[in-house]
This record gives sequence, C-alpha cells and structure tokens, in this order.
Amino acid sequence: MKNRFNSRVFGAVLVKATVANYNADFTGSPRTLPNGVVYATDKALKYAIRNYFKLDSDNNIFYTTRYKKENMQPLDIDETYIELFGEYPKLKKVEENKEVKAIKKDAEKKKEAFSKQIKEEVEKFINENKEYKIVQSINNNYLLKKEIDGKSNFVIVGEKPDDIKRVPILQNLFKSLDIRLFGATFASKEGNISIHGNAQITHGINIYAQNNIFTEDIVSPFRNSNENSDDSQQTTIGNQTVLEEGHYLHNFTINPKNSEDLIKLIDNQGYLTTDDIDKFKEGINRGVSYLDSASKIGVENEFSIFVTLKESEKIQLPSFTTLIKVEEQEESSKRKLDLSEIKNLLEDVADKIEKVEIYIDATKLDYDDKIFDIPKVCVKSIISNKELQKCQE
Repeated sequence: MKNRFNSRVFGAVLVKATVANYNADFTGSPRTLPNGVVYATDKALKYAIRNYFKLDSDNNIFYTTRYKKENMQPLDIDETYIELFGEYPKLKKVEENKEVKAIKKDAEKKKEAFSKQIKEEVEKFINENKEYKIVQSINNNYLLKKEIDGKSNFVIVGEKPDDIKRVPILQNLFKSLDIRLFGATFASKEGNISIHGNAQITHGINIYAQNNIFTEDIVSPFRNSNENSDDSQQTTIGNQTVLEEGHYLHNFTINPKNSEDLIKLIDNQGYLTTDDIDKFKEGINRGVSYLDSASKIGVENEFSIFVTLKESEKIQLPSFTTLIKVEEQEESSKRKLDLSEIKNLLEDVADKIEKVEIYIDATKLDYDDKIFDIPKVCVKSIISNKELQKCQE
C-alpha cells in the first residue's frame, strides 16, 4: 500500500537536563530509583512529543487536554471523541417482518429472506437520509457514513448492529497520529477498546555518573491570604527542586505489526505510514527542547539513534540503554558520547539493517569519528538536520 511503513525500528533518545527538572514526582522533586539514580517516565517524553505535534494543525492528537468554552472544565474522554470525530454511531436494529417470521421450517430460506429485508431497510434509510453511503457490511450489518462539517456521521443498520459499533469508533481513533504511534486505552461509555501502540518507549534513566539534586528557595510577590497564617502580612517563600546535570536515555522500538490485527478488522484503515515515522523522528528529536517552562527551560534533546531493519528481518536487537555512555571530560565543558558498543553491535548485524540514522547536538557532545564507520549510517545535526558528514548509501 502507498506510503505504508512495514519495517521494525530500534532506537534511543538522550535528553539533557541542566539545573532543571525533566520529570517531577508528586513532591516536585526529580524522580529517583531506590538506588538514587534519577529517571523519567515514558509519559514525560510522550507528552513532549504530543505537544510538538500540535504545532501542525493537520495532526489529529487525541490524548491532550481540551477545555469547555463555557467554564474551562477539561473534557472527558467521550466529550473529546465527539469534539474530534462527531457523535458515536447510531444503531438501527432490524426486526423480522411478518413474511420472514412465517418461514418456519426452511432455515436457509428464512436467512435469505431476512437478508433481503435488511437490504431493503438500508436502501429505504439511504433514500430518506440523503448523502449516506454504505462503507462496509459485516454479518448482515451495514455501516453507513455521511460527512457533516468535516466529521464522519455513522449509522449501523442490521440484525445485530451493536456487534460492529466498535468498527467505526476504531476507524476514527486511528485517525489520530498519537494513537497510531503510541496506542490507547479507550475507556468510554460505548465500551473499552485497547490499542497496542506501534511505538513503545521505555523510562529514561540518567546514564551520567552524578545524580546531584538540590532545592532552592523562591519568593512569591503575594502574601498568604489566610489571615490566621504567620506569614499573612508578608510575601510568601516557596521552593523548587532541580537536578544539577543529567542525561536521560530512553530506549524505543517501532513495530507496525503491533496494531496489524485491529487494522485488518477495520478494512486496513489507520496503518502506520512513512509520513507518521518522519513526524515521530521530528517530534522525538525536538519535542523536549520545544517544551519550555520554568522547570524545563534547561531540558533539551541532545542525541538520538534510529536503526531501521530490512522488512523481512525478524531479529531482536538488545536495548540500547546499557550500550550508550556519556562521560565527563577534564578539559572541556562538553560531555563525551561513547557509541563504541553500539558500533560493534551494528557491525555484527549489518546485513540485516536497512539504514542507521544518528542525530547529535555537537554543541554539547563530543563524539568519536568512528561512528561514521557504522554500516549504512547517516549522522546529522539534531538542531539543523544537516549532514555532519556525507551519508553512506
């Protein structure tokens, strides 16, 4: 199919935090493992990617907060669905008429007569409700669609219309870029639908040797409004907790087969495309840097790697989390990126790889020129997207 993406991808992205808090826990401190190592959840990175996707109005993003205009209350999941796609499918169940009920002994004849009756009901509905068209028929149930104000309005006419109501709901959900990539747990009044995401992202672990967290006081320009408080007559003091320096490494994989079974059920609509992958690369390379706030102003994308396998390959590469190192240098403020173990791994499986893409912020990271010897590699600036050296064919 045109632009369908069928290959598996293995990769990693590195996020730098300097006197900042990439992902806080509920106390406001950077998250830490029991051994004191700082980490970030996959949700932190996905939030940044989704936020970046919203720069392009053509991107349909489902999992982001929207508000009611009248009271600024956040929409619930059903309200969000209706806002994006229109009303849920309307169901029109067809009951056997007298002629069909009169057929007692011949089951096959009764079945044919009922199918004919349902088709007649469908034709009648279309004649009475102009612009509806049959888009799919499943087990004596007909899915009809009409476009209203850019949204799809569905009606299901048939013997058991409730059996296929999830089909148009799935078709709509797969119109959202973030659902095609990350999947969804859609718990609505119309039932629960679980979609296995094609792109899976791990927690980000700080691979830098230090995990120095500190808290600093900040002053508010306003007094405490509680008259019984000791500081009711003066401006209040708060605090924020940040990480001195960290380099969070998230591993990720892309496997288009994760959603393949659901895609087949909805007539192969909503598959992952090469355009989706290009947007994912852009989002994962720039999303964190774009997301500015008081605690995230020092958080930036600094490195990523994408290893795309040939379509026919079924090998499983190990997680890159333990294969990539960031080290301090005595005579430079830049950190040293060590990809030697990645290079060794990719050389061993070179015949199974379609291409290797590496993006680096050379203003923050030094690297060994041997990375240009990685088979089928293309090394680019994560900032400008320009080649740092001519890419291998």
